[in-house]
Amino acid sequence: MRVFNKITLSSAPFYTSLVVVTSLAFFISIFWAITEYHAYQESVDNIRKTYETQYEVRVKEELNKVVQLIDYRRQQSVLRVELDIRERLQAAYTIASHNFRLYKEEKTIDEIRSIIVELLRPIRWNNGRGYYFAGRVQSGLIDLFADEPFFEGKTAAQFEKINGLDVIGDISTIVKDKEAGFYRYNLVKPEFVDQNFLKIAFVKYFPPLDWFIGAAIYSDDLEESLQQEVLERIQNIQFGKDGEVFSFRFDGTILSNQDQRMVGRSVVDLVDNEGFKYGQSFLDLTLSRGNEGYVHYSVHRDVDDMLHQKLAFVGAYEDWGWGLGAAMFMDAMEKTIAAETETYRRISFKNVFAFVALFAIAVVFLLLSTFFYSLKIKQGISLFTDFFREAADLKVKIPLEDLVFREFEDLRRLANKMVEHRIKNELLLHRDELRLDTLLRLGMMEKYSLQEKYDFILRRIVQITRSEEGYLALVNVAQTHITICSYIVFNEQDVMGRDGELAFSRTVEEGGLPGGAVLKRTAVISNSPAPDQQEQDVYPYCSSISRHLDVPIYNDGKIVVVAGVCNNSEEYDNTDIRQMTMLLEGMWLHVLRQCSEEELARLERQIIAVSEEERSKIGRDLHDDLGSHLTGIELLSKVLEQQLSANTPERSKQVGTIRNLIRDAIEKTRRLSHGLYPVHVVEYGLESAIEELVVEVEKMFKVHFDFSWTGGEESLGKNSATHLHYIIREAVFNAVRHGKPHNIEVLVRIEEDGFLVKIVDDGKGFEGTPAARGLGFHTMKYRAKAIGAELAINSDKSGGTIITVTGEGVE
Repeated sequence: MRVFNKITLSSAPFYTSLVVVTSLAFFISIFWAITEYHAYQESVDNIRKTYETQYEVRVKEELNKVVQLIDYRRQQSVLRVELDIRERLQAAYTIASHNFRLYKEEKTIDEIRSIIVELLRPIRWNNGRGYYFAGRVQSGLIDLFADEPFFEGKTAAQFEKINGLDVIGDISTIVKDKEAGFYRYNLVKPEFVDQNFLKIAFVKYFPPLDWFIGAAIYSDDLEESLQQEVLERIQNIQFGKDGEVFSFRFDGTILSNQDQRMVGRSVVDLVDNEGFKYGQSFLDLTLSRGNEGYVHYSVHRDVDDMLHQKLAFVGAYEDWGWGLGAAMFMDAMEKTIAAETETYRRISFKNVFAFVALFAIAVVFLLLSTFFYSLKIKQGISLFTDFFREAADLKVKIPLEDLVFREFEDLRRLANKMVEHRIKNELLLHRDELRLDTLLRLGMMEKYSLQEKYDFILRRIVQITRSEEGYLALVNVAQTHITICSYIVFNEQDVMGRDGELAFSRTVEEGGLPGGAVLKRTAVISNSPAPDQQEQDVYPYCSSISRHLDVPIYNDGKIVVVAGVCNNSEEYDNTDIRQMTMLLEGMWLHVLRQCSEEELARLERQIIAVSEEERSKIGRDLHDDLGSHLTGIELLSKVLEQQLSANTPERSKQVGTIRNLIRDAIEKTRRLSHGLYPVHVVEYGLESAIEELVVEVEKMFKVHFDFSWTGGEESLGKNSATHLHYIIREAVFNAVRHGKPHNIEVLVRIEEDGFLVKIVDDGKGFEGTPAARGLGFHTMKYRAKAIGAELAINSDKSGGTIITVTGEGVE
């Protein structure tokens, strides 16, 4: 077996301090490293958040500038177009006015209209995309539509049917209300039914001809030229050191990018080196509900062929179906984070060096201090161990001396308390053993009187509670009087209290200590002497008492007995109450059981006596009255038979038959009277009665019956002989009726100090409790108990039954 060297208690603080200090250093280092790392991460996160906020603001501002530029250029373009259309319309209006003044005297209104229409039709501008149109306000008839002559001659209703809008009606309303104004609408041409052409027009009323004259131009053409101009401008926009602006359509086609190779490709194809499809994110944000958002991605730069973070802000320009974005590299943030990392690394190295140096100094100092006090502890423990070993072996307490440390003083108190608890526990164990022994002995005191049992219990109570005196008092059912049934003074052999004053009953009010316990209906503990003790107060004690304990015991809700002890060397407590209560309850249960058994035995004897008396009476009546009567009838029938034998032989035979029946009735009456009243036992003795039983059974049941008798019958009393006769008779008849035996044997042996009766048969036998098989077994048991005998029945299904009765023969 391998033996491990164990450290001593005195060296344990040194090693424990070493482990604790090392562990503390480790955990402090871990905590410090985690704290520093979190501080570094927080600083980096703050730098990143600050720069990202600045970058986000910058790219969003640049994108907003682009959007403002587009809006401004569109606004300027619209203003130029509107001004140009006004000037064109004014020229047409001048032409119409001139021709009207020129021909109003020579030509009709329709002719003048035709002249003006032909003059305005060929006039075009803006690369042929600008044209004139005219129509009548009142009738809504279109006289001129230079861009699409198909509509000339059409009414307002016809034009509305083609375009789906009442364009002519809207224009008439404008010239009627304001005489002139701009009007925007979608035109559907006959050859392009599925396509709408956005128009912007300026119309003015010409009263001489009831005309509206308008100049119009295609808005789509203006937008396309403006978009191209904007794309050229965006292509050249740069901000910051490396900022850029890009654009793409809602279908993903890239319109502008610093890298011209990307123009025309799909924005969805843009993927960074980590596999992130940032182009798809651009498109998703543009088409989302908010139409804008930020995208972070990484790209390689040609300058250093390294991966750099880039931030983009994209938004939608829905009027053109464009997605616009502004992006820039975040190199300044990365450089700042790298510088911050280097700073933290340098500071951390210095802190680690300082921590290790200070920790080493602290460890050396702590270990030296621990070693010094370990020596002191070793000296104290050696001294304490010697005292403790002596205290454990001799059950003596450790004195308060040569103890330096406070902890050793605590150990001293605990050790002394342990010794006290050990003594107390041994005492409690001894008391429990004594209580159990008392109850066991009480169960074996069947032949002792109740008074002897009361005295025995009281002696044990006084002994268990370590008292000097004690009493046991019974309480009547009405709870009004008490009677001292036992009184003991410790170390005195005689039991006092069964004569003199203690033998009389007292009322509860005058009953002293037991009466007080009955009145209070609970246990009474008094560990201090009363100032003025009177004899009435300390009854039944005759001497002065310093402390006392009185415990009542309940049965069915009423106090039945009170036990008290006094003058213990120590104070009484609940342990004493518990011990007394368990003893007294066990005693009272034993008393109740004994009383019940005595009452049961008395009732059984009384029942058997009454039964025997009735059986004897019935037997005598059958023998003396009915038997004599039948005998007289038998004699008369005999005389009648003799008289008829001479004259009528046949009737004589009939009378003979009747006489035989009467003889059988006389025999059955005799047997029945003998079974009810054992006249043979009374007159001739038990042996003669059994011999007669042998003859009767062999004759009736045709079985072999052996009978053996040993000893004289004088030691048996008349009552015992009668009960034994009935037991034997019942056992024999039970055997022949239920067991169907071939042989029965009865053995009777009578001696001076007792008797033995054994009934043996070779019948079927039985299993189970015999008492459950019929009234006969109960009767035999009661008869045996009535004469102080014991009855035993042995049987099994394999065959045979043995019934044994043993007891004292003298009554």
